Amino acid sequence: MRYFFLSVFLISCLPNIYAQKKGKEVAISNSGCTVEVICFPGRFDVYDMYDGATVYADDCLKDDIYYGIYCIKFRNPIISLDAAEDSTIAYLDFLKLDLGIHKAKGYDKGHHLHGDKNTRGVFDTWEDLEKNEWKVRAWTNRQFICILHMHSDKELPDKKVDIFLNGLQFPDKN
Repeated sequence: MRYFFLSVFLISCLPNIYAQKKGKEVAISNSGCTVEVICFPGRFDVYDMYDGATVYADDCLKDDIYYGIYCIKFRNPIISLDAAEDSTIAYLDFLKLDLGIHKAKGYDKGHHLHGDKNTRGVFDTWEDLEKNEWKVRAWTNRQFICILHMHSDKELPDKKVDIFLNGLQFPDKN
């Protein structure tokens, strides 16, 4: 009888544990990249840049938290990870201006996406003119720069921050 109750308890808890652990994986349009999302961004805006790069962008709102995705796919890979990290910072600097960011903690560089040494990540925390807190993580593998951000006028929950901002997957290079 004791094993019966233990089994019922475990079976009833597993779906809840799994649901709290992950978001829902969605494709970033036809880029080949995927991301774990808390809310569904819908259809990505896709546009081509003058240099042949393609930009995929979208955002969504859930529980008073905005989630945003910008993903740039380059026609040709950036020559080195150091140069890709520098380009990532240039994109973040532009985004800060575009979004009206007036305070920034400062770039935390040199991270690796899921331990992959062929990637680089740049993290930052921002505040805009309306006092919204922003968490930003930008990832590159030389072929892509993907910027994931969340913002709200209330404190951002760590669990959702980790799920979304670390939930990027670059395409396999098979």
